[in-house]
This record gives sequence, structure tokens and C-alpha cells, in this order.
Amino acid sequence: MKKISKNVLLVSSVGLVGSAFAVTNTHPVFAASNAATNANSSQDVASAQTQVNEAQKEVDQTQSQLNAAEGQLSTANNNLDQKNADLQKAKEAVDNANSKVASASSDNSSAQSQLDKAQSDVDSANSDYQDAVKEDKDQQQKVADAESELKDKQGQLDEIHKKNSDINAQIDSTNSDINNYQSQISDLQKKKDELTPKLDAAQEALNAKQPKIDAATQDLQKAQKDLGEATSTNEQFPLPQSYIDYVTGKSIDWDTATKDLQEAAASHTYPFTVGDASDNVYDDPSALSDSDRKRLNLYVKNLIDSINSQVGSTNKMTVTDGSLELAKRYTQKFQSSNKELFRKYDAIELASSNMGLDPFAVIGYDIAADRQVISKSVSISNGNVQTSYEYGTTKMSEIVRAAFDLITQQLTDPSTYKSIIDHNSYFSVAVTTQDDKFYVCLLTIYPSGLPSSFGTREVLPVSKEEIAAKKDAVKKAQTALDQAKNDASPEQSTYDQLRSQNQELDQQISDLQGKINDAQNSINDLRSQIEDDRFAQLDVNVANANLTQEQSAAQLTAAKVQSAQTWLNTAQSTLASAKQGVDSTKAELDKAESDLNNIKQKLQAAQQAYDSASKAQSDASKNVDSLKQQLETAKKKLAHAKAELVLAQTKQNTDNKQNQGSSDNKQNQGSSDNKQNQGNSDNKQNQGNSDNKQNQGNSDNKQSQGSSDNKQNQGNSDNKQNQGNSDNKQKSDNSNTKKDANNSKSSSSTTGKQTTTKKKTTKKATKKTTKKATTKKKSTKKATTKKATKKATKKKVAKKVKKTKKVVVASSKFTSLKGSKKAFVGKWKKSKSVSGYQVRYSTASSMKKAKTKSTKATKLKVSGLKSKKKYYVQLRSYRKLSNNTYYSAWTKAKTVKTR
Repeated sequence: MKKISKNVLLVSSVGLVGSAFAVTNTHPVFAASNAATNANSSQDVASAQTQVNEAQKEVDQTQSQLNAAEGQLSTANNNLDQKNADLQKAKEAVDNANSKVASASSDNSSAQSQLDKAQSDVDSANSDYQDAVKEDKDQQQKVADAESELKDKQGQLDEIHKKNSDINAQIDSTNSDINNYQSQISDLQKKKDELTPKLDAAQEALNAKQPKIDAATQDLQKAQKDLGEATSTNEQFPLPQSYIDYVTGKSIDWDTATKDLQEAAASHTYPFTVGDASDNVYDDPSALSDSDRKRLNLYVKNLIDSINSQVGSTNKMTVTDGSLELAKRYTQKFQSSNKELFRKYDAIELASSNMGLDPFAVIGYDIAADRQVISKSVSISNGNVQTSYEYGTTKMSEIVRAAFDLITQQLTDPSTYKSIIDHNSYFSVAVTTQDDKFYVCLLTIYPSGLPSSFGTREVLPVSKEEIAAKKDAVKKAQTALDQAKNDASPEQSTYDQLRSQNQELDQQISDLQGKINDAQNSINDLRSQIEDDRFAQLDVNVANANLTQEQSAAQLTAAKVQSAQTWLNTAQSTLASAKQGVDSTKAELDKAESDLNNIKQKLQAAQQAYDSASKAQSDASKNVDSLKQQLETAKKKLAHAKAELVLAQTKQNTDNKQNQGSSDNKQNQGSSDNKQNQGNSDNKQNQGNSDNKQNQGNSDNKQSQGSSDNKQNQGNSDNKQNQGNSDNKQKSDNSNTKKDANNSKSSSSTTGKQTTTKKKTTKKATKKTTKKATTKKKSTKKATTKKATKKATKKKVAKKVKKTKKVVVASSKFTSLKGSKKAFVGKWKKSKSVSGYQVRYSTASSMKKAKTKSTKATKLKVSGLKSKKKYYVQLRSYRKLSNNTYYSAWTKAKTVKTR
């Protein structure tokens, strides 16, 4: 409930005195308390008079303080004017001093310019002199250089003559050596011609026995290859003890186990020997022969069996004819696929399906190895980059090594090593290629649920008996080869001896021919070193002419040095005179600047004095303004106290009149007093304009007054006008404060009208009441009078329905609404006379289940939203007045999408 102004209550009470007391005087309940009421009225009058005296005293004291403060302000204004005049004089003095400094500076600048010119002339003359001295020195050096060059050229000519003579002597000696070498070659060639028929006869005798040796050699190579293929599958890989302990549960140190295993694998010796007879070579590693595919699978089987036996595993991985067929088909499907990704899995699925296997029963583990790339080319076709390779060969030993690395790789992986040790399954090994890599893939097949067509016959390695037989075959082939070579030993010895002699003669002839070539090259080199002395002689002649020319130029530079020295002496004399002029003007400039600094200090002191006076004037002005506000407040308090005094006096008079006459006379007196009280109330309203303005600006306060006269006034046309003024003032409050003065005038005018309306209404009511009382007294006497009085009292005291105050809140709208990551940010312009803003948002256009955020800023970020979601957003303003909150309408919904 809004607070009701005290002045309104006072004014309203005056009206109540005349009407309510006039009615209630005839009532028996009120008649008994009239005596006590008179005593209380006297105390109220005395108390109100005391408040008036205190308020008048406060007004007088404040007025006195204001007069003193205005006097101080006047003194401060005069002092400020004086300080301002002093400041302007100081500024004029500074300007004059600056002018003198500028003049002295100009003179000094002119003298400095003359000095600079004189210094420039000295520098130029000195530079010319230094240049002339340097030029002369350089020219003397040129003369010395020309003399030295002539001496060098003459010496070079002499050296050429001596060198040419020595070279000709060496050429003659080398020609003599060449003739000697040619004679030795002729003798050796004769011996070689005699040896050639004997060597041809020995070659024919040896060729007759060579087919037997070649056949024996081929038999030995075949036997060695068969033996190598049989023994190359017997792989034994000793596991480190730390790894065995981990697998068997004796240790939990996996890091040490895998480290030791990797070291053992790095130092392992393979049964395949690089370059032996069984180390077959393939252009395409995926095109293994059936025998090598079988060898590879048996090698891996023996390797896994060796591992399982060391860790005590009874599980067995078996190679069957069906698993070999799966490996073959896997290779075919892999090589025919054109996919880049998931190629292995597609090949497993196709190969398994072709053989009636469940693809999920086949698991593939592979490892990549590099192929030998001879060349590589890149081409672009239809925007696609294509890479082509030219490959070298791949040996069987390289494929076996990749298979070994695949098994050890599985053993060092804690998630896959059990697939080698703990599984009973069929398996096979396939080889494929893709780009510059070849892949060795271990295919494991779970034996449960296999079709009947799948071959389960185990592929066994070569037996020990077969290996022993193959070793015997190698020994026999080696014996046959040795016997064939032994049978051809005499012919071979004769042939080797004659061929050795022939090679020795060829070597001697080649050595002599080499010496001849070296000698011939030496002669060519010597001849190329012979120089033509004509060019050296020409250089000597040129150097002699150059010396004569440099000597003539040296005479000219010496004369130039003498002339530059004379000009330098003249310029130095002029420079000394210019320095004296600069020193004189510099002294004058220093004095002017010193005077300027002194005057500036005085200006600074004047400025400080002015600033101090300005501050004192400002403080005095603020003090006067403050005292004026205090005086205004004190006057309002005095007017308020006087209004309370009039109210107390009116009440006292009314009480006295009620106790004197009859009830009819008392009613008339009440009416008269009521008129008088209404007049007093009007005076109080005129005296307290500022309070009445507040009461007129608040319609709710008027409705809260308990005076029946006041309620009657609110019901008539004048009261409607007052309510209109209240609404006008409310609109003024919602706009800007510049209209306060106009509203105050409007309030004053309204107050006057309201006072007049109250007087008229009170008179009419009093006459009406009196008339009714007189009429009813004649007809119904006392009972009728009581009924009329009670009805009039109820009519005046009854409350009207309180009207709601209309408050208009300025609306706002979005200037920016942008989405961000799981959030959005809204911006809007600031609205006048609002307390804050609210933003509500929802994923539904109907704003169902909308959430609301409040803020006093003009920007709000709402986070914690769903990503990539469309939101509907609205904005409104709110204003808080007297513990109530008023809102503007929601804006039209705008959409924003989060990221």
C-alpha cells in the first residue's frame, strides 16, 4: 500500500471536522466524550504552536547563514576577478619575453647560418685538400706500381725463355723412351705368336671333358636345393626366460618380457640362407609356387610349435590342404580387388564364402614389408593422381623373415599373443602385394562348424629319413663332380699353364703400351706448356709506356695539392670570424631565455593564485546553493507546522461549539464550522503546494483518505479533472524529467480547483443534511432525526472502489541476435526509465515451456543450450515502482540457431 502524504491527511481532516462532528454530536455515544475531547484539543493547539515556533526559528537561522554565504560568494567573485587580471598581465609579460627570445634566437640563427656556411666552406676546402693529397699519394703509388709492373713483366719474359728451353730437353728424352718401349713390345709379340697354337690345342682337349663336369655341377645344385627346401622349415626360436615366466604366470613383468623377446628376435638366425640354392627369387611375391607356399606354411607351423613347447602349451595349430587352399584363394581375391581400404577383410570374406566357410570364423593378422622399387612415376588422369612403380625381385628369404616378424609381433602384443599360444585351430600363411609393399598374412580358422568339403588332411613336413636321403644325394653329386674334375686334371693343368703364360705376355705388352701412352701424353703436356714469348714481350713494352704516363700525371697532382692548401687557409680565417659572431648572439639569447624563465615562474604563481581563487569561488557558490535548498526545506516545514496549528485550532473551536447549544443549533454550527474548516483546509492546501502536488500525482493516496467530503469530491467532475492531472503527471514521470516544472504548475492549478470543489460540495451537503433534519424533525421527531443522521454519516464514510494506477513501460527490441557454440548472444538499445529487461526463449514458436532470463544490462548471453538447434527469442522491459513491477509487451519472436 502506498504511503499517504501527511499534508493530505491534515487537509482532509479539516473537512471531516465540519461534517462528521456535526452529525455525531447528536449521537449519545459521542456526547459523553466531548469534555475529554476539549482538553485534548487544547494540548494539540499548544503542541502545534511549538512546532510553528521551532520551524520559524530554523527558517530565520538558515536565512542568516544564506546571507553570510552570499557575502562570502561576492568576496570570492571580486578576488577571482583580481586574480584573473593579474594572470592576464603575467601572460602579456610572457608574450613580450617570448618575443625577445624569438628575436635573439633569430639573430643567433643568422649568425649560426653564417658559421655553418663558413664551416661548410672549410670542410669543402679541407675535403678538396685531402682529396688532392690522396690523389697525389695515389698517383705516386701508381708510378711505383708501374715501375714494379715493368720489372715483373721483364722477369716473366726471362722465365718463359728458360722454361721453354727446359721443356724441349724433356720432350727429346721422352721420345727416346718411347722408341725403347716399342722395341720390347715387338719381342714379346713374337713369343705370344709362338704360344697361341699350343693354347688352342689345350683348350680343345679340355672342352672335350667339360660336358661331364657341367652335368655333375647341375646334379649337385639340384640336390643342394632339394636339401635346402627340406631343412629350411625346421625353425626353432628360443624364447627368453622372462617371457616364458610371464606367459606361464610366474611373473607379471610384461615390459621386461617383451623387451627380452624383441632382443632375441633381433639376434635370431634364420634357417633360410640368403643366396643359397633354395632361396628362390620372385618378380611378384604373391605368385609363390605351390612348393614354396607349402615351405612357408610349414616354417610358420614349426616356429609356433617351438614356441608352444617352451611355454608348456598343448594347443596345436595345424596346416591342412583346406587351409592352404584358403590362403591361395585369399591371395587371388586380394590381388584382384581395386579397393584401397578394407581390402584384407573383403578378401577374407570372399575367399571364405567361396569355400563355404563362415567369414567370422576366419581371422587374419598381417605385416607389411618393403618391396625393391627401381623407379616411381606420378601421373594425373581426369583429376586423379596415379602412382606407378617398377619393382625389382623379392627373395624367398625376405618373405620368410617377414613371416617370422609377424609371429614375434603377435607375441609382443598383450592383446594378441594368446591367439598364437592358446588356440587349437587350422591356419595358413598367404602373401599379397599392394603398391610398394608386400604383406604376409596369418589366417586362423576355427575348426568348429566347418563344411564337409573343407580339406582337413594335415600337411606334414619332410621326414628325417627323407632329409637323410637328400643329404646322401648331395654327397654323391659332390663326389661325381670331384671325379669329373679329377679326370680332366691333366688337360686342365696344361691349359692353365699355357693360359697363364699367355696372360703374362699380354700383361707385359699392356704395361709397355701403357708406358708408351703415358710418355706420349707427357710429350703433349710438355708441348702445351711451351709459351709464346711474343705476348710477354708485348707486355714489357706496354708496361714501359704506362710508367712514362704515370710519371707525367704525378707532376699535375703535386700542383693541385698546392692550390688546395691556399684555399683552405682562406676558409679557416673566415670561420674564426663567424665563430665570434655566434658567441655574441648566443650570449644575448641566453639572457633573453633566462628572463623568460623568470617571467614564466611569475606566470605559474599567478595561475596557481587564480586556480585557488576559482576553487574558493566554486566552494562558496556550492555553499550558497546548499543553503538555498536548506531554506526551501525549512519553509516547507514551517508551512506544514502552520497547517497543523490551523487544524488543531479548528478542531478546538468545533469541540467548544458542540458543547454549547442544542442539537439543531450544533448541527448548524457544525455546518458553519465545516465551511470554515474547509476554508482553512483550502489555505493549508495553498500553503503546502509541494505536498499537494505529490498528493495530486498519486491517485491511490487520494483514494486512501478517510474523509467523506474528499470522496464526494472525487466523484464529481472536478475530481475527474484531478485524476486526469494525476495521469498526466504519471506520463511525465515515464518520459524525461524536463517536464517537472510544467507538471508543478499543473498541480498548483488543480489544487485550486479541488479546493473550490470541496467548498461547494461541503456547503451543498451541509444544507441538504440540515434541510432533511428539519423536515424529519417535524414529522418523526427524534427517531427520524437519528435515522437521517446515520444514513448521512454512512454515505459520507463509505469507501469507493480503488482505481488502478496506469504505468506505461518503454518497450525494447533486439539490435543483434547471434548464435554461438551451444549458446546465443542478444543485444538491444537502452530504454528510458526502465529497471531492467527480460529475455525468454523456447524451441517452439508458441513459446511453450519457455525459459526466462533477467538482466539490467543491454546484452545477454544464454549458454548451456543444445548444439545446432533453432530457438525462438523474445524481449521485454520492466519497471519497479513502490514495490510493484510493471512490464512492457513481449516483442515479436526472432529466431537464432546455435552452433
